[in-house]
Amino acid sequence: MADRDAAVDAWRHAESVVYPSVMLNADLYQQYIQVIRAISDELRDVHTEDDLVRTWHEQQGLGAEAVDRMAPSMAILMNRDAVRDAAFCKRHREVMREHGKEIAQQRLLEARRTGAEWVVLFEDVTPFGSQRLEMHVRSGRAIHASAEIQPAGPASYELEVVQLDPRDGAWLLDKPPLMPVRRFDRRDEWEARVAQAREQFRKD
Repeated sequence: MADRDAAVDAWRHAESVVYPSVMLNADLYQQYIQVIRAISDELRDVHTEDDLVRTWHEQQGLGAEAVDRMAPSMAILMNRDAVRDAAFCKRHREVMREHGKEIAQQRLLEARRTGAEWVVLFEDVTPFGSQRLEMHVRSGRAIHASAEIQPAGPASYELEVVQLDPRDGAWLLDKPPLMPVRRFDRRDEWEARVAQAREQFRKD
């Protein structure tokens, strides 16, 4: 789990290096995207988080190989490690969409095995925002927090608390939110409210 988390953190950091380049040089950004997509396509036969992490460790040269093969005109400006890691981030996001339910159930089983109080069933972080679904293992109460960051505008943040099925983490669509959506303009206030909700809804 720690190895997976470290890998995902590295992949997300790479996106934070690559994608802001659109603000500086649109041509460089487009060439980054083309190479990232090509590497992600090479990873389409990797279907689990564990296999993706293993492949990342075993194939350190994927970024450099793809840049050399495709020879984009701005290759000299490209961070080849970031290209590789951003491609793994893209593929990881696809894997989460393809196998989200199975991955959530695996994480819930692991949380029960280790006695964890909370488990993150889903999390996606990009340079332009984030979504996170964190469930209280025993009760199924879950904090759904999201952020949207505009490159040239104000950020917005949302928080709600919903009821999931504690057996498998499935969203109970017939149950009203335990706390309706609240919106915030400031990140620090949003984070403080998330912490308060975690403390409030962990109690029986």
